Order: sequence, then structure tokens, then C-alpha cells
Amino acid sequence: MKQFSAVDIPFSFEYIKLNGEHKVVNAATLRSGYRNNQSKRAKYLIAYYDHDEGTNRQFHRALLIKLNGVNVTL
Repeated sequence: MKQFSAVDIPFSFEYIKLNGEHKVVNAATLRSGYRNNQSKRAKYLIAYYDHDEGTNRQFHRALLIKLNGVNVTL
């Protein structure tokens, strides 16, 4: 994800939301997230910009299930 974002190439991924819903993001790039002094959860969150919705979002990294169509195991 970092390599794609460094050259401004959007990537797709899927994750499970905290409420149990399945979320698919078709075009995203990473962005700066919270600093450690701003949130206790900063090191667990991945911040991204959703190009389809035009919004800044974040998700818990342990909930990531696919990246560019490939299953992810942590």
C-alpha cells in the first residue's frame, strides 16, 4: 500500500467494519493518520483517502482481509 501511495497509484482493499459489515474500497491511497499523542489506537489504524467517495477514512489494520484482490493474513 505504501509503494502504491508513494507514486499516487490507487489500490483496492476489503475489510470488516467494527459493526461486522463487509466494506470494499475500489480506489484508495494512504494518507497521514493520527499521531501517537493524538490517539491510543494510532498504531492500529490505517488512514486512507477513498477516491470514489472523495472522503478521508480509516480502519483497524487487523480487520483487513484483501488487498488488490489477494487474501491477507496477519
